[in-house]
Amino acid sequence: MKKKLGFIGLGIMGKPMAKNLLKAGFNLVVFSRSNGPVEELVKEKALSANSPGEVAEHSEVIITMLPDSPEVEEIILGKDGVIRGTKPGSVVIDMSSINPLVTQEIAKALKEKEVEMLDAPVSGGEIGAIQGTLAIMVGGEEKVFNDCMEIFKAVGKNIVHVGGIGAGGYAKLVNQIIVALNIATV
Repeated sequence: MKKKLGFIGLGIMGKPMAKNLLKAGFNLVVFSRSNGPVEELVKEKALSANSPGEVAEHSEVIITMLPDSPEVEEIILGKDGVIRGTKPGSVVIDMSSINPLVTQEIAKALKEKEVEMLDAPVSGGEIGAIQGTLAIMVGGEEKVFNDCMEIFKAVGKNIVHVGGIGAGGYAKLVNQIIVALNIATV
């Protein structure tokens, strides 16, 4: 039986990723600041939630795909955040590209509630998100990574466990530096 998933952040990358999870047969509860993407996914059989905490109440695994560190902190640890609705044994997968030190602090707060976290930033842009071919660099406990592999395979092709929590963010930073150097060289 597939895990019940929550997805928060339905922007340029998040919406097509959520659609691919629905196509893969996952039950999905969604939340976003914009109603348009939520309504679009509800038409495709997702359920909507009124807050990040409500997403967590109805999910075993909660995925975030947000613009930057402050948004991830607020969505996960804020007043109506994911942490308020999680249950022991839940998993939070942050697929945003944020500061790895912020990731480690969020993971520490979640661990106090017996909730695991993976940081899993992606590369491949909007086309990769639409086609489900993203490269995913994952940091966190290897067992949790393996338990979530079916989720990762629904949105990506090149999926690599790179180390402990925060390592995904560091790998993404290295990737971006290499891309920038290649562009500068050309």
